Amino acid sequence: MPTLTASLPYPWPYDGCLDPRRLALVVAGAQAAWMKASADHGPVASCVAAVSAAVREAGALVVILHHSGPVGNRPTPFPPEARSAGADPGIVPAGGDIVVRAGGVDGFYCGPLDDELRSRGIDHLVFCGFGAEAAVDSTVRSANDRGYECLTLTDAVAPFSPDLGRHALSSVIMSGGIFGAIGTSADLVGALSLVRPIVSLEAP
Repeated sequence: MPTLTASLPYPWPYDGCLDPRRLALVVAGAQAAWMKASADHGPVASCVAAVSAAVREAGALVVILHHSGPVGNRPTPFPPEARSAGADPGIVPAGGDIVVRAGGVDGFYCGPLDDELRSRGIDHLVFCGFGAEAAVDSTVRSANDRGYECLTLTDAVAPFSPDLGRHALSSVIMSGGIFGAIGTSADLVGALSLVRPIVSLEAP
């Protein structure tokens, strides 16, 4: 089985088995408010669309996460133009995708994400989306604690703060990959092309 050759700090996945039947792309922060509050959300949205198409073509699952807010009793930390969008969907699912609602920033909190994945035999997760240092990072850490093998795509995540986004990505690979690995969309698509030959990074 192929692996991502350029992922850090190890070739992903760790077990060397890139099997689309065990793989899901998780798009965190996929509602309009999270997208509008994220830096560079336009280019990242295009990258998310492209890698989602490639993942679908390879036969893997795409999961679109919607997170509730505000968090606890605190105001939702979005600018007014983003708050006005509320929980409107920012990513439109394609046929075969699933939309999962979470009760907080962590995509596994008060929602069916874990059950949805395990019922399909999925244990390898690729993360992208919006609020890199919030929705993406919290869900990655929670997935790791549940035993999933995790990859975060560095070019397909949009942070609220670029500095905090870089720190979040750096923390993933501490101590030899304490929360998984990081890699690029191109590297993922290249590896998937060896599993299923016709895979393209171009958006549909």
